Amino acid sequence: MRTFAEVAVGFPVFHFTVALLVVTAFWLLVAVGAVGSRCFDKDVDAAAWRLGEAPVAVSFSLMTVFAWSGALAAGLFLEPVVSGGAVRALTGFAVLVAAPVAASLATRLLVRLWRRHVPDERGPSRTATS
Repeated sequence: MRTFAEVAVGFPVFHFTVALLVVTAFWLLVAVGAVGSRCFDKDVDAAAWRLGEAPVAVSFSLMTVFAWSGALAAGLFLEPVVSGGAVRALTGFAVLVAAPVAASLATRLLVRLWRRHVPDERGPSRTATS
């Protein structure tokens, strides 16, 4: 557990840990009704990020979780393998760049899969007739 905590607050995972805390705080605010879950949809063009029509907050939250998870896994894997010094710094920078790229690709894939199961338009609801 100590290694997990050290990696989570160490370089380069710390950047993603902070982002994950911000995302968690946002969703807590959504849960208590202080903000709406679609409050960023007008500010950010999801199509420009190739995220389709998924809600922006959901897409960026997923991207943050994937980036944090990937960076944490890489950090835990590299902890016993990479010694200190320049090699550790270089691998840290590689993780800092690779984690968001991989997270973006994973989020796009997940949004595409989600889009296949969500209809474009909802049809008329069925009501019980007496």
